[in-house]
Amino acid sequence: MQPERIRIAQELHDGIAQDLVALSYSLDLLLASPDTPPATRVEVRNILFKVSSIIESVRMEIFDLRSHELVSLKKSLESVVSEMKSSVSIKILHEEYELSPHIKQEIVAISCELLRNSIKHSGASVIEISIKKSETGGQYSYRDNGHGMDLSTTIGFGIRGLQERCASIGSELKMSSSVQGIQYLIDIRS
Repeated sequence: MQPERIRIAQELHDGIAQDLVALSYSLDLLLASPDTPPATRVEVRNILFKVSSIIESVRMEIFDLRSHELVSLKKSLESVVSEMKSSVSIKILHEEYELSPHIKQEIVAISCELLRNSIKHSGASVIEISIKKSETGGQYSYRDNGHGMDLSTTIGFGIRGLQERCASIGSELKMSSSVQGIQYLIDIRS
């Protein structure tokens, strides 16, 4: 295990994770207070639900950072589907093609983020992921059957994070969208 990964996991645990837990306790106290109006209770419950979801995501990131072996792509995606209480169907085609541990880790993280985006925003019922060997190394493809998105709008932090992950493996994220869904392509260099 890389010492840098352990240090980051410790910082996440001792910093952000603890701060989020403290915030959830404060929200619990506000929710339990007899002086809290009913309309405010509804809002506090919604915020508490979101904070709990973020805590779970941070815990999963900490686990991934501390994990000795890379979690398989399929197990990681199934975990996201379960976490988000979704019924989306995932199809994975992975040709016999060995990825380096760093590239595999980034592909798993990219796939999980794309899946979260599809579940939250696209209305997709089917996700198809393929990793194939190519002349330059490999090609990763992610496609959903959702309603697509307007690619001319401002790119948010999620897409920027994905672009940074792609850059870390010497590639770039290519996107295309239509009313039949969205597709992301990444050329993987060996």
